[in-house]
Formats: sequence, structure tokens, C-alpha cells
Amino acid sequence: MEPFYKTYKPAKRGFFKIWFLILLVLVAACAVNYFKPGEPWLKWVWIAAVIIDALLVLYIYAKRWTISLTLKANPNKAEDQEVSYEECNPLRPFSSDFRKSIEISLSNILHIEVKQTAIQALFMVGDIIIASGGTALEEIKARNIPNPLEVRDEIQNYAKKIQESVTSRQKL
Repeated sequence: MEPFYKTYKPAKRGFFKIWFLILLVLVAACAVNYFKPGEPWLKWVWIAAVIIDALLVLYIYAKRWTISLTLKANPNKAEDQEVSYEECNPLRPFSSDFRKSIEISLSNILHIEVKQTAIQALFMVGDIIIASGGTALEEIKARNIPNPLEVRDEIQNYAKKIQESVTSRQKL
């Protein structure tokens, strides 16, 4: 089995609530312009709408940049046989939730669950929840991962291969 490293990031389309908010801000600015045409203060409404929308888009990209679910399946290195989840929350710089990092060995994975709302299923994104043998609790919850069923199957396949190689070594 060849070494395999893959990182999954949340999908931009997974932030549909924020995209809807961006659209709502623009519609509100258009509505104000429609009902009060020619007012001199309308340019400030448009400037505020553009600034708010730009900040929301930056938030989407910042969240996407600071979250990663990584599958490491290297049969030659025991420390590289894991699923890791890393998240940095720049909006909470003084909280203990500022940076979160969890690693689960592929041989310790109990189950992988995919949860989707109707809208997430429409956009082909979902939440991947991974529980390990150490706690049997949901340790990793990666939100808005694109094609979550394929990602789950890929992690399960590599976990199964690693577990089979561990049991075959123990038999020797």
C-alpha cells in the first residue's frame, strides 16, 4: 500500500447561510434605492452594503482556510496512520477554542457518520463525524465537507486496510 495524504476543506458552497445573508444585504440596499430614489445618502447605503458583503466573503474564505480534515495513510510510518482535524477560530483569540487539533489513529476508528440537512444534500456537502475506540464519543466533527459520502468511504477503506495490516503483523 502506497502512502496516501489528502486534506479536505469545507466547501465554499457549504456556507449557504452566509451566502444568503450576503444576498439579503444586497436586496435590502436595492429596496432602499427603489423606495427612496435620488436621495444623497443612498451612496452610503451602497458603500455599507458592499463593505458588509466583502467582510462576509472574507469570513467564508478565512473559515475555509483555517479548517482541515486530513487523512494520512502511510503503512511505513505508524505515526502517519491517522485522521486529523484542525480548526482555528480567529473570532475567539482569547478563548480555549481558538485552536483545536484532534488526531485519531486509523486503527482506533469505531465509526464514521455523515449528517446532512436537506439544503446540504442539495449542495452536496455534509458533516462528517468520527468516533474512536478510545472514548466512543464523537471526537471529530468536520462541517460542510464536499462529497461527504465519498470522503467517509475513503477514510473507511484506508482504516480497514491499516487494521488488516496490523492484524496480519500480529499473526506473524
